Amino acid sequence: MLRCRQLEQPETIRKLRGDYLRTLVAPADGMWEKAVIAQATFWEIHDGEQALGAFCLDADGTLLRVQLLEPRQGRGQEVLRWLVSDQGIQRAITSTIEPLYFSLCLDLHTSITPHSYLFRDHQRIEPPADRDPHHFRRATPDDLDTLVLFYKENTSGPGAWIEGFLNERLRREELFALFDHQTLVASGECIPSQQQPPYADLGMVVAQAYRGRGLGSSMLLRLKQHCYASGWRPICSCEVSNPASKRAIEKAGFISEHRIVSVQF
Repeated sequence: MLRCRQLEQPETIRKLRGDYLRTLVAPADGMWEKAVIAQATFWEIHDGEQALGAFCLDADGTLLRVQLLEPRQGRGQEVLRWLVSDQGIQRAITSTIEPLYFSLCLDLHTSITPHSYLFRDHQRIEPPADRDPHHFRRATPDDLDTLVLFYKENTSGPGAWIEGFLNERLRREELFALFDHQTLVASGECIPSQQQPPYADLGMVVAQAYRGRGLGSSMLLRLKQHCYASGWRPICSCEVSNPASKRAIEKAGFISEHRIVSVQF
């Protein structure tokens, strides 16, 4: 008889997450791992005394991951049907980089909606020439107040995460800024993966008044150059609902071969 038990020990969950990353066919998006998976609840799956694997849910009960022990993977359809029924799961988030989980979700889906693009570096393009008037540099702790205000004004949502996120990036020297004279017009993040070396996640925010001028791709090109010099392989992502970001990322020489999708059961 199938049953599940919530996992509480951080070290056990950390090992599960690390094991899962090694099964993927491409690197996972770092922000998804930190902002979504890290907040999920993890559960063990058992059949009697026999361990089958694990799954995780977000706060809304959305299924985010199913990982089965290799000898038990042939029971994947049975396990997912049981999860959907027993847990009352109506929706899953999956991606094309996790073949087994993605395929199992396809078996039970009633609809699929693209959620995000996952990008890898595809073409090496040089950053703007010296005639470019914008000044690019690594951000310092002295920039914190300016950056907090910049993120609050130019990102969506309540912004409770901003100060903590920026403090960590500054502490790790992972935050960069682009200025038009004395005006901050774009910021960028280059976050080396601790679990998926040598990949580094790139992100950028452009001031609303300066959008449409190519500053997003300009920032990404500079971040890519920083990655090359550091021995990292740049990756990034954006939501399907943000075509401007997609254009900027592609202009900077990235290509998307994989997707995150929302599956309705």
